[in-house]
Amino acid sequence: MQRRLSHALIFTVDLAAMIRFYTDAFGLAAQGTADAGFVLMRANSGADVALHQVPPHVAQEIAMESPAKWRDESALKLCFEVDDLGAQRQLILGHGGQAQEPWSWEGADYCECADPEGNVVQIYTRKA
Repeated sequence: MQRRLSHALIFTVDLAAMIRFYTDAFGLAAQGTADAGFVLMRANSGADVALHQVPPHVAQEIAMESPAKWRDESALKLCFEVDDLGAQRQLILGHGGQAQEPWSWEGADYCECADPEGNVVQIYTRKA
């Protein structure tokens, strides 16, 4: 039996803003579905990211701040391996995300970031 991670799903308040962020900051390509509130963000390699707009009655209960409060109490975090940590960090900052200072551990450089809705995203690059 084969198993492969297909995608990670993020529930979102502002679907259009999140599509722009993951397209512009990570180069993912939006692929619409029969449900206008559900978009697959296709990756060139690895698993995709799916964005699902929460219903309006749920969205009104979510307080969105600017900048967004980090959702670091969540049990999940998206992690992207990148070629150039500094350049990727700048893309994230330039497209509405947030980023902490980079750090190193066990042969790799890491940076904790957040998308426009505060979902934590980690970027890392392995040292040569």
